[in-house]
This record gives sequence, C-alpha cells and structure tokens, in this order.
Amino acid sequence: MSTTVTTSAEVGTEYEYFFRDGTMNNRRKVLRGEEAVETFDEIPLVDVGGIFSDKYEERLLAAKEIADVCKTVGFMYIKNHGISQELIDKMFELSRKYHAQPLAVKKEQDVYKSPTLRGYEIHYTKTPNGDAVKKGSFLYSYEPENDPQPPTLTPEQREQCIGIHNQWPAHFPEFKTTLLQYQAALLTLARALLRTFALGLGAEEDYFDSLVTAPFVSIILQYYPPRAPGSADLDGLGAHSDFETFTILNQDMVGGLEILNKNGIYVPAKPIRGTFVVNVGDFLQRISNDTFVSTVHRVRNASGVERYSIPFFFSFNMDAAVPVMPACTSEANPAKYEPRNLHEYTALRRKRQREQHEKGIHDTLGEPLLVRYS
Repeated sequence: MSTTVTTSAEVGTEYEYFFRDGTMNNRRKVLRGEEAVETFDEIPLVDVGGIFSDKYEERLLAAKEIADVCKTVGFMYIKNHGISQELIDKMFELSRKYHAQPLAVKKEQDVYKSPTLRGYEIHYTKTPNGDAVKKGSFLYSYEPENDPQPPTLTPEQREQCIGIHNQWPAHFPEFKTTLLQYQAALLTLARALLRTFALGLGAEEDYFDSLVTAPFVSIILQYYPPRAPGSADLDGLGAHSDFETFTILNQDMVGGLEILNKNGIYVPAKPIRGTFVVNVGDFLQRISNDTFVSTVHRVRNASGVERYSIPFFFSFNMDAAVPVMPACTSEANPAKYEPRNLHEYTALRRKRQREQHEKGIHDTLGEPLLVRYS
C-alpha cells in the first residue's frame, strides 16, 4: 500500500460538486464525525508483474488483488508494468518542448482542423464552483498501422479509428516517432490489464480479446500552468469521472491529482517515480454491473510550478456492442444496463461533455445512471 495522506475538506464545505454525464448538477455531502463511513484514505500501490507470468496461478493471484482494488477504490498505482523509464522520461521531455512553443505554432494543429478533434486545444472553461481554469492539450489517438497486433479492418472499421485524423507537427519528427512508440507500448500493457480485469471479474482471460482488435484509444499530453497556493482558480481539471473503460495515467513529480472518497474528502495521488496511476472508467463500471467503481477525481495544481501529465484512455472497438458481463450477474443481481455500441456511447458522452457542459442539463440516455460509490 502507498502512504499518502488524506486531505481535509475546506472548512465550511458541505458538498463537493463534480461533473458526470457532461452535467455539473452532481454533488457528494462531506461526512464528518459520526456521519463518516468506512472508505479509503490512500491509493494502493500494486505490483502488476504477475500479470505477465507464464503461470496461470500467478496471473490469477494478481487479478484477484487488482480486482479487490477496483471494487473498493477504483484507483491504484502500478509498478513493474514493463514500460521503460527512458521512454516515460522522453515523453515528458517532448511534451515540455511542444507546449513551450509559441501559441501560433501550436495552433497549426488546432483540433478543429481535424474531423475527430485530434491536435492542439487550449481550454478556458469553468468548474462546478465557477472557477475559471486554463489547460493546454495535445490529443492523438489509435493508428492501426502502429498496433503491435495490426488488425485487419474493413474501410468502415478503419474510418472509426479516429487516430487516422491525427495531426502531427511537420517540423518536429521526433515528436511523432516517440509518441507512436509510446502508444504501441501502452497498447500491450492495456491489453494485459484488460485480460486481468476479465479474470478478476470471474470470466476467462480472453473474454475481451476479440473486442480490442482495433480499440478506442485517446492519449493527451496535458500542460497545467502554475497556480499559487490559495488562488481562486486552482482546478486545472474539474472534478469528474472518466467515461472510457479505463485510464493509464503518466504524471510528473509535481502532483495535483486528487481522488474523492465516500466521505467527500479528496485523497492526493502523490507521484511515485516508476509507476502509473490506473483508474476504472464509467464503461468498465457499466459492463461489470457496478462491481468495479469509477471514481471521481480532479487536478489542482497549487505547486506554483508547471505540471505535465499524459493520460492514456483505453476502450473497446468502436463497433463493439458490449453487454454486462454474465460473470457479474445472477438471478438476484440481473444486468442493470443494456448492451451499448461503443461508438454511439462515446459520441453521446462527448456531445454531452462539449455541448451541454455548462448548461447543467440532466440527461440519463433513458437508462439508469451509474451508481457512484467513491
């Protein structure tokens, strides 16, 4: 286990507000004293070396440990993940170089020049509490030709791979080469983790294999400008849950990621060199029938220095209609959600996020909202 320290809610705070389904009318009461319930106050550190073992018993043991964390916290640090520190360091070096360029140069890859919004984006938005925030992002996605397991795709399936519309800076060839190398490395890790999730949920290891031959992947090189402690605009990324299947986060050593527990208290995910932070997304909670939990989190850069992070969002093939896993249902606990085509699900969530974000519109897609445990 890690040894992070729980943060306290600000004095006088009664509720913590967060985004869900692209709306901001969601809140959690801050529980103090006798009202407080049992919940996590640190982020577990898990050695995932066992998921690569040739021995089934070792993979099963690792899967059970990981599943326990996904059922209770929804977040974990992972070590012995197989990604070289040299590649991780190189990614941050190139991210700093990219974001240090003049705005006019970065805007040559403006996301609105891409039909799938891949490229550079600068954010001016609001948190649920009305705080103005600013963030710079370079977004790129899955390119099937770069997959370590190249898929055979129809023209229609290839068109659903939004990374075919990636934009790359022509004057910066090392940038593209390294970012695609990183994508390939994390695809291998993500597929191994997905097999582990299947095993931990009581299914066969290969349960999801046919659904991630050309997966939805979105990678973002994020830049958070420095904020002085006590500033009114500390939220570099407002409280939210991820709507993909799961996320593998590469964060620098500045810190700022915070995880909301059941008591409405934010727990810091302090950086640990050599680890990634992995968290369950809404879609994985959905298909696990709420067995795994997609946990609310935020970024607050109160360090006074720049912060960089690189989230890798992973999900299924865009044309896959993924049902609730039979292993997660029973007569007493039937499936809570209908199968959802990932392309439709993602499009609806992104539309809601971008177009209804500041309207506070509550739209359930005609189905139960995900139960938010933590």
